[in-house]
Amino acid sequence: MNELTFKTHRDQKHHSIYNSSIIIILLCFVSANSIYSQSNWFWQQPLPTGNFLWAVDFININTGYAVGTVGTVMKTTNGGLNWELKNTPNTLLYGTSFVDENLGFAVSGDNGSIYRTANGGNNWTIVFTGIGNTLWDINFPNRTTGYAVGLNGLILKSTDSGINWNQQTSGTVAHLFSLEFIDSLNGVAGGNRILLKTSNGGINWISQAISFVDPFSQVTSVNYVDLNVIYGLVSSDDKIYKTTDGGLNWFSYQLPIASNDIERTISFVNKDTGLMVTDFGRIERTFNGGMNWTIDSTFKPSTPQIGVLRFVDYAGGNIAYVCGSGGRVIKTTNNGITWTTTTGGRANLESNYFTNEMTGYSVGWEGTILKTTNAGETWVSKQSNTTRILNDVHFANLNTGYVCGDSGNVLKTTNAGENWVALNSGVINNLNGIYFLDESIGVSVGSLGKIIRTTDGGNLWFVIESGTTFNAEDIFFINSTTGYISANMFLKTTNGGVNWINLPASSGKKIFFLNENTGYTIGGSGIIGKTINGGMSLIIQNGNVIDNLNSLYFINENNGFAIGEGGAITKTTNGGTNWIPQQRITNNRLFSIDFVNNNTGYIVGEFGTIIKTTNGGLVFINSNSEVIPNEYSLEQNYPNPFNSTTIIKYKITKYSEIKISLYDISGKELINLVNEYQTTGNYEILFDASEFSTGVYFYSLFINNRLIKTKKLILTK
Repeated sequence: MNELTFKTHRDQKHHSIYNSSIIIILLCFVSANSIYSQSNWFWQQPLPTGNFLWAVDFININTGYAVGTVGTVMKTTNGGLNWELKNTPNTLLYGTSFVDENLGFAVSGDNGSIYRTANGGNNWTIVFTGIGNTLWDINFPNRTTGYAVGLNGLILKSTDSGINWNQQTSGTVAHLFSLEFIDSLNGVAGGNRILLKTSNGGINWISQAISFVDPFSQVTSVNYVDLNVIYGLVSSDDKIYKTTDGGLNWFSYQLPIASNDIERTISFVNKDTGLMVTDFGRIERTFNGGMNWTIDSTFKPSTPQIGVLRFVDYAGGNIAYVCGSGGRVIKTTNNGITWTTTTGGRANLESNYFTNEMTGYSVGWEGTILKTTNAGETWVSKQSNTTRILNDVHFANLNTGYVCGDSGNVLKTTNAGENWVALNSGVINNLNGIYFLDESIGVSVGSLGKIIRTTDGGNLWFVIESGTTFNAEDIFFINSTTGYISANMFLKTTNGGVNWINLPASSGKKIFFLNENTGYTIGGSGIIGKTINGGMSLIIQNGNVIDNLNSLYFINENNGFAIGEGGAITKTTNGGTNWIPQQRITNNRLFSIDFVNNNTGYIVGEFGTIIKTTNGGLVFINSNSEVIPNEYSLEQNYPNPFNSTTIIKYKITKYSEIKISLYDISGKELINLVNEYQTTGNYEILFDASEFSTGVYFYSLFINNRLIKTKKLILTK
């Protein structure tokens, strides 16, 4: 392809209709290039979040905190039975340390800041604004004294409960990733081919006599067990280094680990008993001080995937917790002999499809098929009888549906997804897309340009010539005769899939057509292609995100979404002329998007991600404001009366739950213009009421579910 460059998640995975446009603009002095938008998408699964968790810290066997991407902070007070999200800074959090149930800290990987809470995570303040270096770890051995480490040898210390911080002399410019103190004076820090130790509170840091082998060796985790016994976990060398005399002498043990895996963290409850976790999701335990390690068999992902596990922490006794991808926290009560999942940790979801507003399906890795009958409030797993990756799902009607997957897998249900039976597709290619025109006629496409077609509901499949050996990634029909396939180029049929012709325009992974002429495709680096001549040529559009895009959906000719890597969501309200990126609620890779009506849509993705919108992906443009209002207020819309569009202004004095609702003259609520938590600032809503009829309407501002003020607006056409 010469117009679009694509690297799809299919390539990576084995390694590693709302017409009323509402735009909320936070008043601030920013350039057009720095404008950032946020959407009303919220988590449905896993709950409370599926975000990646970088670290977990328990202050006792029941009370603990986990932190991660997009400012995620969550807390449990009952040993992981329940987790609740706390008010958080919107930044990447790499490390955390809590002194007790109230006083805690987190360090940022985005801006090198240190965040402090004195009320158990309900509120956070920045106590160190950073000097441009990413901070990786933080540790408080007692209530008053704390340390933090980061890139370029940065070590910080506080002696007043984290209110003020001073930089120490580390004697190195090596990146530092790990840190632990046994008391206010004795601590160790590890990083790129270095392990430092101090015995005087960081006045002096001494590099330890360790001979690293690999040039990319990293001390990813350190554990200070007592004044004599210290452990350092070294990736690339695949070793654990140990001292039993306070650092005078060090020796090492080789670790049993796969060549492409990465050791992440260790935690020892005493000098003999410890646990280690790896990137691909292996847990290993030792009962003899690291000399021998046993690989756990009770927790083992069936499909290797990067970033499954990240951090392990002993809470005390035999109890330990591990966190990682997809909001996963798992727990052991017997020193790692067995593990149970407390939250998160689901299989990747590749595709979703709703048959009505209440009933929907999602399919993915490990043969996963999920069904909801209550608009996603709960999702129930259905038996697929396969462990293969399932790539697409499509229903011909409410009861009859089909799923396709790797190795030629095709499944069928005739009872609304309650039971699924395997069909013989006659091919072994990975099948990436499936579409049924009715209960009988369907087409599935896959690797190496494979196209198969059935006319009897999947009992017999016939191979159709595609004219290409490029992977066919998606299929879309606009009616019973005309359809398109994405296979590095557009393929088109005008006879229900019996024959296909190659079109000149290049195509990306997924496609979406509004009619025979107008369609869209997505690609790498946020590129979106639009055709207005049925795939003969493309108009290149900029999605205003840098990520590879994986899927797209148009509610109508104007309003559409594209989603992709790193949690990217971008929206257009003018047919793609402009795309507005929405602030991400996750960094997980997003694979599929589907809307059930003008307002309600679902996105699925990596690690079981399911997020939802109920207002058509309401967009507001958001940035930090230097203006701090003195009081809440809701202003009169301007102009008023108005024809089609008007502006509504309001002010927020502190971080609060904000709702602005629109009502007709009878008092019936029509739509929520805003319904989410927002930070302090002055806001505007640009309300496009083109779909509403002439009349009198009312809009009300609610703060934390309390009515603040109501105003009247008059629409004239």
